[in-house]
Amino acid sequence: MLRRCMCKITHLILLLACCGCFWQGTLLAQSRPTPTSGPVDRGRVSSAIDAAAEYLVRACGDDGRFAYRVALDPNALLPSDYNLLRHAGAIYALAQYVDRQPHDDARQVLMRAGTYLKGTIQPVAGNRHMTAVWTVAETTGIDAPRQAKLGGAGLGLVALLSIEKIEPGFTSLDELRRLGRFLLYMQKPDGSFYSKYYPDRGRDDRWTSMYYPGEAALALLMLYEADPKRQWLGGASKALAALARSGSQRPKTLPDQWVLLATARITPYFETDALLVSRRELLDHARRTCRDMLEDQQGQLASPSIRGCYTHDGRTCPTATRLEGLLAALQFLPREEQSFRQQIRHSIDDGIRFLLDNQVKEGPYAGGLTRVALGFSGSEREDAAVDSHPTEIRIDFVQHALSAMLAYERELRSVDER
Repeated sequence: MLRRCMCKITHLILLLACCGCFWQGTLLAQSRPTPTSGPVDRGRVSSAIDAAAEYLVRACGDDGRFAYRVALDPNALLPSDYNLLRHAGAIYALAQYVDRQPHDDARQVLMRAGTYLKGTIQPVAGNRHMTAVWTVAETTGIDAPRQAKLGGAGLGLVALLSIEKIEPGFTSLDELRRLGRFLLYMQKPDGSFYSKYYPDRGRDDRWTSMYYPGEAALALLMLYEADPKRQWLGGASKALAALARSGSQRPKTLPDQWVLLATARITPYFETDALLVSRRELLDHARRTCRDMLEDQQGQLASPSIRGCYTHDGRTCPTATRLEGLLAALQFLPREEQSFRQQIRHSIDDGIRFLLDNQVKEGPYAGGLTRVALGFSGSEREDAAVDSHPTEIRIDFVQHALSAMLAYERELRSVDER
């Protein structure tokens, strides 16, 4: 009798849990205002893409460095640092743009910026078979010890592989493999990573980046596409497995677009025996990540000035990165999940419209995106974190928006083709 009662109680608990998941998804859908205008006009998206790409082209100097920070406010006092990871990200976005349509000026920027990036790549621990992107004070303008970041090698590899699609032979396969070996060297047995390497103390995880692992996974998958060796695919799948496990232990996932981009890349290889992660693990983690991203947008849907933004403080870059992730998820989420996919599409439409509404339309910084939405006043931001540079335009703000808009344009095209 007792055993039968316990079984009934267990069954009831499972039933309630399932109902909870159902109602959470239902309430999310019901609480979202119905879009009034649907997808953004493709011509408007195309013009915004061109403007963002042209901003990055103008921002790149003859030496291959970008104007990292500028501001619409002429009185803004901006730091003079330089970030190599965001330099690599700008290359990644511009390469996507040139792949979309030939553009001589953008192609030349890719060559200059890529050459500058390659100048920062040097051996690790005297091993000529393993290299990294080195962060040094002379380059960054920051007084910090010489170091090699996992994210630097990851995004550096993503950038150079992106250039290869435009200019084959720009970087030899041997050079690309050396960066890949560094990523694997930084990986721990459980699939996670050390975030930094210092010459005097080696691999170091006293500081851990939330986003470097996803960047490394994407880089390894792109390297596998160019050099189909099991070690690259194995390292990437091991990294994604670790990220899915850690995500399942948090009440809320990280808004990590790199994981979703990497999941889209690994999907064609699920039947490969080199994979160390299951389709179910990645899909479960991806669904949770997407739901959390949609939830992040809910609070802003009733605010005309920042409708579509994914953060309450009106920032543009977190919106762009979430859009990159959500658009990647549409590539692999099962077609049968039509309701969920439609919620994602509605969210993306609102997010893209927010970016386009807040793109600078004229002047020397046309095509750029400011840190905080244009016209989003201080009084409206009273509950947000203090932002001393709301009119700052940084290359990563523009890069992520460009990548998101390009992905949105591709999604609109694929919908038309289906």
